[in-house]
This record gives sequence, C-alpha cells and structure tokens, in this order.
Amino acid sequence: MHIQYIIAVSANVVIQIQDLGKWIYVIKNNQQYLHQNKIILIVVIVIVIGIGIYVSSGLQNPLIIKTNDSKMDNAKTNPRTVFWQHIHGLGIDPEHRNILYIAAHGDFYQSVNWSLPVKVDEKRADYMAFNAPYSQRSPLYASGHPATGGNTGLIKSTDGGKTWQQVATVLDPPVDFHAMSVTKADPNIIIGFDSEGRGLFKTVDAGKNWQTLQFPDYIASLAISPTDSNVVFAGTGKGIYQSNDGANTWTKIDQYKGLLIFALTFDENGILYVSTEPFGLSKSADLGKTWETINTPKFTTTSIAADSQNNILYIAGYVPDGYQEVYKSSDSGNSWDLIGTNKGL
Repeated sequence: MHIQYIIAVSANVVIQIQDLGKWIYVIKNNQQYLHQNKIILIVVIVIVIGIGIYVSSGLQNPLIIKTNDSKMDNAKTNPRTVFWQHIHGLGIDPEHRNILYIAAHGDFYQSVNWSLPVKVDEKRADYMAFNAPYSQRSPLYASGHPATGGNTGLIKSTDGGKTWQQVATVLDPPVDFHAMSVTKADPNIIIGFDSEGRGLFKTVDAGKNWQTLQFPDYIASLAISPTDSNVVFAGTGKGIYQSNDGANTWTKIDQYKGLLIFALTFDENGILYVSTEPFGLSKSADLGKTWETINTPKFTTTSIAADSQNNILYIAGYVPDGYQEVYKSSDSGNSWDLIGTNKGL
C-alpha cells in the first residue's frame, strides 16, 4: 500500500525526501492550532479513520497528516475506472448500435464500441428510470432529479443525452419515475411509476396527456412488450405481475412469487429478461411461463439492455464489495467483459 505523509510547519518551503517511502513536507505559516514542539499525527486509513496524537521534540509546530492514496493510484492504473456513482439504467442506440447509454446518479455516459464510458451530459442530473426506445428517431427518456434539487418529471433527449428537455411534470410537484417503460410497438406509449408511491401513470401521446392506473404493489421495474403494447410486466418486492390490457389490471405470475425483482426488460424480439433476488439473471421466451438462467459474474444486476440483432447482452449493478460496474456478453452469458467500474475510487 502506498502511503503519503504530509507535514506542515511554519515556513514557506516544500521538501521531498525518500526516507521511509514517500514523504512530502508542506510548510505553512501561522498554524494557530499547532502547539510548540509537538507533532500531531493524523492517520487516515482506507477503511477506518483513526486519529492519533503524539508528542516529540522534533520540528517546530509541525502538523503531520497521513493519507492513503492507493485508491487514486488504482484509478490511474485501471483503464476501466469511471468516476460514476450508482447506475440507474442502460440503453442501446437503435440506429448506431455500437453506442451504449449509461444513466447514472449525477451523470450520463456513452460507451462507443465498448470503450471506456465518457460523460456527455452538459448539465448534471440524476437520471432515474432511463429508457432508450428501440424505435429509430425516438428520443431518450428519463426522470429523476436536477442538480438544483427537486424532481425533473419526464425528460427527453434527442442528441444522445447531451441536453435534456422537460416533457411533462404529470403531478405537482413533478413525478419522480424510478420505474418506466417505452415500447417499440408504439413509442408514444410510456408507463411510469412515481417513486413516492403517488401513482402509476400512462401516456399514449408521448407525454401530452396522462391517465392514472391502479398498481398491484410498489413497482421497482416495468417492461412493455415490443410487439403488443397491451402486455406489460411489473417487478415488485413480492414478485412479477403481468397485465394483458395495457396496465389496467394485473395478475401475479407463478414464477418468482414473493421474491424481490431488481430489473425487467424486453429485447426487441420479445424476450423478457429479469433480475431477481436470490436467483440472479434469467430470460423467458414465453412471457414468463418458463425461465432460463443466465450465468453472470458474482454480481447483483439492477439494469439490463439487450441487443438482439448483434447477440449482445449488457448488465449493470454492483458486486459484493459495493462497486458499480457494467459488463457485456456476446455469448449468452458464458463470458463477460468489463466495460466500466468505479472500483478504487
């Protein structure tokens, strides 16, 4: 582990020597909180911060700060390190399928040809319930929180996430969709669930008008069939519910009853993907009647995007240590490649 010691004393000089590793003497005038002929040692450890004070007869009025810079060293050496926080959604550009969109807490990213994700949004926001419709010329949709605070309502982007415009507030104060879905069958249909539990809402005209629907339980994820907009799935903390009448009525499906559902999504061919606790990632080709388990890294998947044309599956979520990561698989989950991680930050 690489440790830095920063020593501040009463003069304007910076000295670096090599004894005992890397020592940096940062000298500072008028340290009013220092005591004559005492050394204060503050030890900062990666996991537990401990403060120790000891007395010596060495330098005059020194302040010694011990810092752990191994995280920054790791960020510099790991080519896949990204300065993101929580990842809230994934999406594929329907026209340029080599572009992966990554919606995060505070920033919006693009990964081109699976390269290191790059922040592209001009103004920071929390991009919750992100959707990238499979229909070409359809905007990207999200909801969440602007940097100034409050809720954004429904927002959209027509330039790949660089700029965002408000579509609708739906409620007052504006909705905060954490679960939302747009369908390829009709990209004007959007269904979203307010994170504060104020309702399940649906628009059939791209956000101009909204209707309030009954919901079966608190909804964590939504998925509308790409071939039939009347078929909707909702993931909850107690399993998966299905609607065959456009989210007006709901029936709990037998599989995964009572389980926490982290994510639900359709690919454009109608394959339904789900992430559950404790079974992980699975897919269904018959609208949830039967499921096939997909191998993943030791990982909790919270977002899924599937490029069925190129047989590429993307997942985002967190590893047991809590790091937020994005992976891709080109062989149905037999192997996975890391796209980005915040490990080491």
